[in-house]
Amino acid sequence: MSGRCGVDVIRAFDASAFPCGIAGSVPPFKTTDFVPKSYRKSTKIMARDIELAVVAADNAVRDARLATRGILEINNGKPPDESWYTPDPARVGCNIGAGLICADLNELTEAMARAANPDGTLDLGRWGKSENPDESSGMDALAPLWLLKYLPNMLSCHVSIIHDTRGPSNTITCQQASAGLALSEACRTIERGQADVALVGGGESLVHPMGLMRWTLLNLLNRSGNTDPAKACRPYDKRCTGTVVSEGAGVLVIEELEHARRRGAHIYAEIRGLASCASGLPLGSADPAGEPLKHVALRAISDAKLQPEAVNLIMPPASVVPQLDQSDANGIRAAFGHVPAITTPRGAIGDAGAASQALDLVFAAQMLNRQMLGPTLNSDQPLDGLPLVQKAAEAIDLKNVLVLARSLAGQHSAILLGRYQEAE
Repeated sequence: MSGRCGVDVIRAFDASAFPCGIAGSVPPFKTTDFVPKSYRKSTKIMARDIELAVVAADNAVRDARLATRGILEINNGKPPDESWYTPDPARVGCNIGAGLICADLNELTEAMARAANPDGTLDLGRWGKSENPDESSGMDALAPLWLLKYLPNMLSCHVSIIHDTRGPSNTITCQQASAGLALSEACRTIERGQADVALVGGGESLVHPMGLMRWTLLNLLNRSGNTDPAKACRPYDKRCTGTVVSEGAGVLVIEELEHARRRGAHIYAEIRGLASCASGLPLGSADPAGEPLKHVALRAISDAKLQPEAVNLIMPPASVVPQLDQSDANGIRAAFGHVPAITTPRGAIGDAGAASQALDLVFAAQMLNRQMLGPTLNSDQPLDGLPLVQKAAEAIDLKNVLVLARSLAGQHSAILLGRYQEAE
């Protein structure tokens, strides 16, 4: 909201050999500060993506004043004060989106070396079992619990264990659309009476040699922004040449409305409309006319029993890839006769994969709660017909925000959030 940019030179590893050596990185933190003492040993088998989700979930639960098992253990078995609510664990769900977790290269190096043929190629026999009983295999170099660090479902797994959520739980792995799809599923479980509360969101770290290599090979990254990182990520800007990877996690606490009211929860926003679809197009491509985005946007608005003109603000996918952004622009113009204001945090933080829409949803809920618009950084030459918010604006009448997402594989998610008013 302040207009600062989190994109900078990568310091987590030496990225000098990559054509794009910048990213949006989370400042240093200690995961052990966000879990009970009894759970600290488990942080040793948490990949970066899992750590980010665990920290975000702790922040969300505290902000919602939910006295979960994790909070009670830290606070000697008691809620911090009388305003905190102790939920029934069986009525709390957990749906968190995740990506393809990047394995630690230091852990893989020795294992791969042991499984290599003399010419350097991989021998799957030497990887799994050596013919020589005195010679260890590649897998012998990996810790017994190695795989548990890299399974995508471990984000929701650790969060569920820490906070003792025993309601419906799932992991959605649909890249940038993961969090919205996770939120939609959790909403339906609450509507069906299977839960009262759910922790929903997404987390991923692409600030890793493997993550950076994948996006480099897909030719999606800005290759000319190394000298000025803060200006490199230009969503919906005519000068855009590619995106910037990042990392993060966003977790929201969603509840059945009367349940939230009864316990005196602070309600940031209402979830009014949900929709999803898939384009069926090849990885990294988009329909030039933006038909899937138009379709999913109008479906979410219809689900809320509203008309397009009721939407005050759109938060689009913002892939920050020229052909994808142009597709978004065409789809938005086709869906809305009069295009409302548009904003995205992507210019400030980059693309965080499965965390992207989660962060967008947090941003949207905060704007509705504060009744102010957040800026879109680095987009002072917007694509034709897109009224991008250039600077933060306060004291506005913000009623409905449409949060859109599209994965590189074509999954689309649309969430319509509305301002909560007590009289309603």
